[in-house]
Order: sequence, then C-alpha cells, then structure tokens
Amino acid sequence: MTTPQDHSTRLVAAYRRYLNDKNAPRYAASVDRFYWPETLLTILSRGGIEMRRGAAMALGMLGDHSAIEPLGRALSDPDRGVRMAADDSFRGLLIRDAAPLHHQRLLQVMHLNDGGEHAAALPPTLILIDQAPRYAEVHHQLAVCWHGLDDIESAEAAYCSCIWHCEYHYPAWMGLARCRIAAGDYAEAIEALERALAICPDLEAARGQLRALHRRTRNEG
Repeated sequence: MTTPQDHSTRLVAAYRRYLNDKNAPRYAASVDRFYWPETLLTILSRGGIEMRRGAAMALGMLGDHSAIEPLGRALSDPDRGVRMAADDSFRGLLIRDAAPLHHQRLLQVMHLNDGGEHAAALPPTLILIDQAPRYAEVHHQLAVCWHGLDDIESAEAAYCSCIWHCEYHYPAWMGLARCRIAAGDYAEAIEALERALAICPDLEAARGQLRALHRRTRNEG
C-alpha cells in the first residue's frame, strides 16, 4: 500500500501520466529531469508500489549495466505490476548492454535465431563473443544457436556462460534445464527450473514442466 507521500512524488505523477498517454519519451524526460539512476535503484528496492513500478519502467529507459542485477531481483517483487515492468526493462537492458555496434550485431543474430537460421547465426555470434566477451545476451544467443543445431553439450556450456555473466538470466536457466532433460539428468533439470522460478515466479511454462519432471522422477523411482 502506498503512502500519501508516495502519491505526491514527481515519479508517481509521471508514471500515472504515462499510463494515460503511453508517451515513453516524455516519461523518460520527466524522470530524467529529477531522478538520478542511483535514486531510481533505491526506489526500486524500497519505494511504494507505484514508485517501484515507475522506477522499474524508467530504469529500462535510463539505466545502464548497473541496473541489470537490481532489476533481476525485482523480477520476484511481491507486486505483479512491478514484476512486469522489471521484466521489460531487464530484458531490454540485457540486449543494450554493449557498445552500439555490438548491440546492432546482436539484433542481427537474434533475428536469425528467431527465424530458425541457427547455422547462419553461429559465425557472427562467435565473432561477437570474441569482441564482447562480457555481453551476457550474446552467450545466450550462442546457446540458442547450438541448441538449434542439436549440439546439446555446446549449448549447455553457452547457457552456463550466460548465467556466469548474469545470474538472473532466467531464459538461460530454462535453456539449461532443456539441455539437462535431453541428457536424461532430471535432477539437474529440476534444479535449473527451480532457479528460474525463484528469479521469475510468473514462468507458468516452467512451473508446468517442473511438475511433469517431478511426476516422471516419482514414476521412475
């Protein structure tokens, strides 16, 4: 429940205006005028509900690498609106967390992977990893390449590299679970799915898969 003070802040006023007009540039400019990113991070962890929602959304527009981990933690916020805003911002920052040239190359790789052209995506992804080895999302895209090419061992290694660079990267945890299912390692798959759900409780597909794995292990036991 928000307090009267929460309702009077510029952030909440700007957030409510955005909900009405959907003018993202105006919202970003309004927030940027009065709030440092460090302040938004503090609000994200301590503010009232509307303030946390507004901060999560603004960080996706104004934040940088330092906001990725706090947004990852906010994926399990008690409020669903905060979780949704944090998810959008988290995924956006993961993609933009590199120099503009590397960002553009990642988008090209993602387009190829989304189209199922994994063999075509593999060479530029490997080059991009050499150029930007700390770029978590490129490790995830490499895992997607290998997975699409049915190289499960290489895919698992790439998912683990992604997680090493960003422990809150729940799509990588889910991909890792699929690799471990393919290898018949159901206990490790369960562990990976549980980690994904701890990060992002709204993953209903992961929850259903986890139930199926628990039934399978009970029946085989």
